[in-house]
Amino acid sequence: MCMPQMTVEQIESQIAQIKQDCQAQGLRFTALREQVYRLILLAAHPIGAYELLDLLQSASEKVVAPPTVYRSLEFLLRHGLVHQLNSSKAFFACSQPTDRHVAAFLVCRCCGEVQEFSHPSIQTMLTEVEQSTNFATQSSIIELSGVCQRCQ
Repeated sequence: MCMPQMTVEQIESQIAQIKQDCQAQGLRFTALREQVYRLILLAAHPIGAYELLDLLQSASEKVVAPPTVYRSLEFLLRHGLVHQLNSSKAFFACSQPTDRHVAAFLVCRCCGEVQEFSHPSIQTMLTEVEQSTNFATQSSIIELSGVCQRCQ
């Protein structure tokens, strides 16, 4: 699924839902985590940590240290709110943040658009590979690089 550009109302609604979910799980969705998540939701493309840092610095009178941004990104990754591409190390919002799932990411080499594709068969395939090889996967990221329909 491709994550379309969200409206401000959709972003606010999603953030409110995430805050509620975090509170119910006893997690802290700090102001910085919220800012980082909001910037990722607003981004028209996958965004790198230093680009996020620059945006946070320009919006704040305080100095924002890189480790604090990385800790926020780690929280967002760990809780399935964002994904990170291995190829570019950039982050983008998960299209289904309240649903734990395995996905493949289709990355357009022309425009940089990323589509998130989730299907039960992806999980089935990974489970079969783990079982047949007696391998304990700790993380998996499936990226397909090519040309999107719009750029063809």
